[in-house]
Amino acid sequence: MDPSGQVRLYVSLGKSHDASAGDVRALLAKALDGDIARIGSVMLRDSHSYVKVPADLADSIIAAANGSKHGDVEVTVERARQ
Repeated sequence: MDPSGQVRLYVSLGKSHDASAGDVRALLAKALDGDIARIGSVMLRDSHSYVKVPADLADSIIAAANGSKHGDVEVTVERARQ
């Protein structure tokens, strides 16, 4: 956890999936009743993304978003390995 109380999540959705940072935020915010403002910075890579989220919400975001779909792609969401 960083000093701001956020943790980094790995999301198996990236540029190669025609995903934008907004798409990733929206996917994760579903666990927060669509509250995109609670989702922190998104580092969009070719094949995946790293996203900062509040530490106290990480487990509920993972539970809600892991296994969800973006188009035809099944998305994996987990705590990022440091």
